[in-house]
Parts: sequence; structure tokens; C-alpha cells
Amino acid sequence: MYFLFVLIITSCLAKSDSSRILHSVFSDSNTTQVYYGSINYDTEQYNIFNSLNINDVGNPKRIKYSVLPLTYDPNDDVIYMAAPDNDNRPILSVINATTGHLLSTFKSISNTIISLQFDIFQKQLFAHIESEKENVTLLTEIDTTNGNIKHVLATIRDSKPTYMSSYCPICRKYFLMMIEDEHFVYAGVNTSNSGGLDWKAKLNYSPTGMKFDYKTFTMYTTYVNTSIRYVSSIGILDRTKGGISKNVGIISESPDVGVTSFSAFDIAEKIYYASITLDSVFPNGISYVNVDNSQGDLNFFPNTKYNSHAWFIKQFVH
Repeated sequence: MYFLFVLIITSCLAKSDSSRILHSVFSDSNTTQVYYGSINYDTEQYNIFNSLNINDVGNPKRIKYSVLPLTYDPNDDVIYMAAPDNDNRPILSVINATTGHLLSTFKSISNTIISLQFDIFQKQLFAHIESEKENVTLLTEIDTTNGNIKHVLATIRDSKPTYMSSYCPICRKYFLMMIEDEHFVYAGVNTSNSGGLDWKAKLNYSPTGMKFDYKTFTMYTTYVNTSIRYVSSIGILDRTKGGISKNVGIISESPDVGVTSFSAFDIAEKIYYASITLDSVFPNGISYVNVDNSQGDLNFFPNTKYNSHAWFIKQFVH
């Protein structure tokens, strides 16, 4: 069985070439190691920068939700990653995003970390965390020096959490996709001042991923467009309408190609990356769509042996 490699898209303020070099946390059949490395989309070449022992950083194969909680701090060039240990307690790891070397680990949070987001301007780490009560979750700020919870910014009740989240460092909002009464709900939590749940909006479609463009204040989301036919698409989310205001690109028009949980957005190049799968016989792959001109492509990787757990874009756009 083939698996899609986790992506972390390398991007700079000024790019020297057009190569699509993706960085990743991934695993294979090795039961003791998880890897940090890169993949060249165009050549299908993989590189391992460092191997990490799951006894030190936790085991990404044991995560409760579809995407490993992981976020990037471009100021210090580190990633924060949360994976469960053998007792299902999360280990919060700080890893050098260039070398993949483990810098520190924290084990002070007892409940499942659902997602992580980093405010690149305020230099704050936030986490969406399960509580002891069913369908009650917490949005918290994490102290990056010791891994402790500094503040509980919001308590979200009567909502089943999902892995989907994004962040706006300008408006300082943590965006979440939740489920209430079998319907998706789009929520925003304020991370400034005293915090609090800012709003909830019921959606009339089922998202598979979302990424926020803080340069244009636009939330892009992947979904299956069933209004015309079974088409995997990327659109702009309009929370006032609870739906898609504009379709900006098509990932695939084939009903056999599905969009999986992983996505990333290159703000500088306006490119939305999404992982794709054909079926259980064929390998997973990577798609990308330019949300400005709707141009894109997709590529399957028949020789990969790796299993992806999360991805992000390695960039800092002022």
C-alpha cells in the first residue's frame, strides 16, 4: 500500500527557482523512528534530514485525529509537534525546522492536543485541546518555555472537534471546523485580550480542509462540489452564507480521485496544496491549484513507502 509523504512547502520572500521542494514529517514500516525531511515534487526525490525516536517525540501513528498537530514558527525556524506516548499522553516537541534535530520536549499537558497554531507576529503558541468532558474542548495558549498552559482562551461546548484549523495573525483568530448535530460548524476564537468564542456559523457543505490567507483575509477550503457533478474543488468560504462564495479551482473532475486531510497554502505564490488519493490500489499523491488563475496539476508517487502525518508551508510573508 502506498502513502502520501507529509509536506512542508519551502517558500521565501524571494525565490531563487521554481522548484517545488516540500518538507515533511513522515514514517514508514520502522516501528521506532519518525523522520523529518523533504520531497521534490517535480523529481519525486526524497531526502531524510533526521530520524527521531518515537520514545522521545511520541508516535504519530497513534494520533486520535487525521492530522498530526504541528505548526511552524518562522522567527526561530522551529516546528511544534504533538504526538501521544505509549500511555496516550501528548508529548509536545520542539524541532529545528532546517535540520530536524530535537531541541526539547514537554509532557505537562495530559489531554489530547487536537491542533496547534503559531502566531508569527505575536510569537505565541496556541492549542486546541480536549477536556475531560465529551464534546467540550479548550482553546489555550501554551508557554513555549515549559509546555504548560498559560491561559484558557475559550471553552467550546456541545461541539465535536475535527482536525481542521487555521489561523489569522492579523486579526488574531484561531479558526476551527467543528461538528454539531451532524453538521459542520465554522468557528472563530479570539486569541487577543481575554479571548472567547467570537462566532459560529453552520455550513451547508462538508469541508475536507481549510487554509487562511492573511494577506487577503480569505479562507480557502477544499470540498466536493456536488452541485454540478462529483468534482474535488477549492473554494472561498463565506461564513455569513455558511457556504462557498466562489469556486477558485478544480483539483480533479474524476470521481475516483479523492482529497484527503492534508493541505497547505503558499501565501506568496497563492498556491493551495492538497493531498489526493485514487483508490486502494494506486498510490496517494499531491495536487496544487493557483487560487488566482485556477491553474494547477496533480502528481501521484508510485514508489513512495512513506506515510504522512501532517504538513505546513515553511515561509514568512510580511
